[in-house]
Amino acid sequence: MAINAFMMNWSQKLILKKGGKFVKPKSKWIRPYKKEHPTDKLKVKLILNERIKGDRIVGLKARIETGQVHQLHTHENEYVLVYSLKGKCLVTVGKNTKVVLPDTLIFIPPKVPHRFYNKFSSAWEGVAFAIGTKSKIKNIWMQDNKKEGKII
Repeated sequence: MAINAFMMNWSQKLILKKGGKFVKPKSKWIRPYKKEHPTDKLKVKLILNERIKGDRIVGLKARIETGQVHQLHTHENEYVLVYSLKGKCLVTVGKNTKVVLPDTLIFIPPKVPHRFYNKFSSAWEGVAFAIGTKSKIKNIWMQDNKKEGKII
C-alpha cells in the first residue's frame, strides 16, 4: 500500500513538471565503484538526474560483462526499477535469485539486498531508475559482513 501511494505521488509530481525531456546517455561507460569497491564491475552511463519537488530520480544505462558482478548491496531510501534490455543475468533480490532475460522489469524496494551476476556468454544490459528522497544515492555494500558506502 505504501509503495502505491509513493509511486502515485511521485508520478503526479512528474506530470506537474513543465516541459518534459528527451534524453540520451550523458557519459561514456564508467565503473562508478572502481575505487570504493574494486570487485564491483558494474558499468553505467548516466541518462537522467532530475529533481522533482524535492524527490530525485536518476536513470542509468547499466552493463555487466561476462563473468562480472555488481556486488550485493542495499539502498537506504531509494526504490530501484531495472528493465533488462539484452543478455541474461543472474539477479538476487532479497532471498530470491532468478535468471533475468530481456523484457523483464525488476522492482527493488529500499533496504532490500540485491546483486547482479553475469555468468553467461554475452554482456547483459539494462536501464535502471533509482527514485528516492535523498540528494545522493548511497550503496551500502554487504560483502564480507562489512557495510561500506559509496555515493553517486
